[in-house]
Amino acid sequence: MDVFDELDDAALTDLCAAMTTVQRRHAATLALWRLRAPLLMLRLDPAWGLHRTVVERVFRAMILTPDEEESHRAYAEAVAEMVSTPFFTDPEEGELDNVIAEVQVEAIAELEMWNVLDELSAEEVERIIRRPREVSGWLDRGTHDSLWDHPALGAHERYLETEPGLGRGADFGYHSTRNLAAEAACHDIVLALPPAAGLLGTAAGREALALCEAFSIELVSTLAWQHNLGH
Repeated sequence: MDVFDELDDAALTDLCAAMTTVQRRHAATLALWRLRAPLLMLRLDPAWGLHRTVVERVFRAMILTPDEEESHRAYAEAVAEMVSTPFFTDPEEGELDNVIAEVQVEAIAELEMWNVLDELSAEEVERIIRRPREVSGWLDRGTHDSLWDHPALGAHERYLETEPGLGRGADFGYHSTRNLAAEAACHDIVLALPPAAGLLGTAAGREALALCEAFSIELVSTLAWQHNLGH
């Protein structure tokens, strides 16, 4: 699949509609995996009462073989622990005060929705897939508008020089390109997986998780940099 094919709204909508229930669940899981590292590698607000080990348990339970009773129980227990924290039971009102918290809140909210939606509809999985796109575009715009150059600017420019589809707008930058590359590769993998295969059960599934993990670590670097600049 071409990296930029799914920039078209209709193309992504059609792709999600054509997926099976299992494929939609895999695609949504991988989209959330691309937002995983900011929750595990950056400080969570202590007022949320949410420890990163709890979040890690939820992510790990998401990729267990879905048809096994043990995996259902592990996931239910992990999510029950997560939603019992003040983040969910006594949420703070008002604006978030930093870019890291804003991205973390978006990711945690999607984790909760993933649990609620036992069978993801095409519309629901499309919405989840768009979340890392939105975060990527937001970080690209902040990087582009900053008075300071990103520490990895040279590497980012070299990467963009190797990718097709430039000239789509000044806000279509490094993170958006990296996210779409990972997204497209993951969709190819998901569509080719055997129907009963989990993401951990095949080399291709593990490759998709690794691609998403690598991208999410890139988000951590830029989030920390923007936070240090006072964004």
